[in-house]
Amino acid sequence: MLRLSIVTINYNNREGLKKTVESVINQTYTEFEYIVIDGGSTDGSVEYLHNQNQNLNYWSEPDTGIYNAMNKGIVKATGEYLLFLNSGDALLNDEILKNIALNLDQKAVYYAPIYLDQNNETKKKVEYPLNIDEKFAFTNTICQQAVIYHNSVFKNNFFDEKLKYISDWKMHFVLFKAKINFIHLNIPFAIYDLNGLTSKGETKYNAHKERLKVQFLEFLFHFLKYYGTNKRVLFRVLKIFLRV
Repeated sequence: MLRLSIVTINYNNREGLKKTVESVINQTYTEFEYIVIDGGSTDGSVEYLHNQNQNLNYWSEPDTGIYNAMNKGIVKATGEYLLFLNSGDALLNDEILKNIALNLDQKAVYYAPIYLDQNNETKKKVEYPLNIDEKFAFTNTICQQAVIYHNSVFKNNFFDEKLKYISDWKMHFVLFKAKINFIHLNIPFAIYDLNGLTSKGETKYNAHKERLKVQFLEFLFHFLKYYGTNKRVLFRVLKIFLRV
């Protein structure tokens, strides 16, 4: 079994895809497979993938959204660990997978600091707590590209395709509640493209609304535990359901 599977999701983002692919295929570490799930792009992305001679496998067909595409990647992946690196994102440098692989030795969810990039300019590093507790898992989101999963966590779990923005948050909280170990890696390995779907202003607002709705409907006990006295949050939830 290969050590690592890297899955890239792409739809009509040829230039971002090129940046991502180059950061992966230039790695000095070789014990990984690279999978690209394309949503039926018409901008030259598929032609670009077809012309790659490196160890890259791709599938191009319509999907129902990003989480449907990610679930397709899970099914295709054969590595012991899985990393999602979407088009526009990049690995930090050409040696980083070799450094990361030395630290993967448990059936766990690994998470690390991550750099943010906007318009090809690295802006800042986002840090996460050394230890994740229930409150953090419920009220915060770990950037998808900062996470490496052991393949065993997907034995009974897939991303919720009914959600448009925050299925990764839901996945992480469900795994935390299932007592899957979350391990902090003090080795940033990815650069997150802020021009992506869930990083734009309006989309961030919609993602926040979607998360509050899911928290209230599916995790009411935890919602009341952490937000029950927060009038501002309660008012937002009321507005969501009244569609004000």
